[in-house]
Amino acid sequence: MSVQLQMSPLQLKELLYKKILIEAAVDLTEAEGYWAPTFDFEGVKLVADLAVGFAKGQQDDPRQFMVEMTVAIPNDPEDGKRAPYTLDIQAQAWIEVADGIPKDKRREIVEVNGASLILGAIRELVLQVTGRSGLGPMLLPTLRFLPQPAPGSDPSANLGQTHA
Repeated sequence: MSVQLQMSPLQLKELLYKKILIEAAVDLTEAEGYWAPTFDFEGVKLVADLAVGFAKGQQDDPRQFMVEMTVAIPNDPEDGKRAPYTLDIQAQAWIEVADGIPKDKRREIVEVNGASLILGAIRELVLQVTGRSGLGPMLLPTLRFLPQPAPGSDPSANLGQTHA
């Protein structure tokens, strides 16, 4: 089946890693139950922080955004279930938004879809690095980013909705 392709209104222009920390959470002699390819992430604390800003001088018509994301699995004992690897990764991306996107929607689109682009790159990085590690290759779960609820609104209103 052939599909039609067209340029996305959101373009990832550059992606850099500012911090990469990936280490086995347990000694290999205690690895039972931590084989990464079959690991179930249910109950693992996964932390994601996102910061978005626009290019200097674009306050009135922002088109170029800097997005910084941190993804971590701290594996602290009080957090519950431990993942095979402890990780702390920080990535920074330049994202450009097409003129046709309404100005008042650009930041939200960058927060949701830009975060998804960066997370995809982080997932691949983790898979590559852990592919030669003793607990096996670990692929982070697929996550969904939801827009921040408007002040005073019900934060559960976005649950079950899909955002593209």
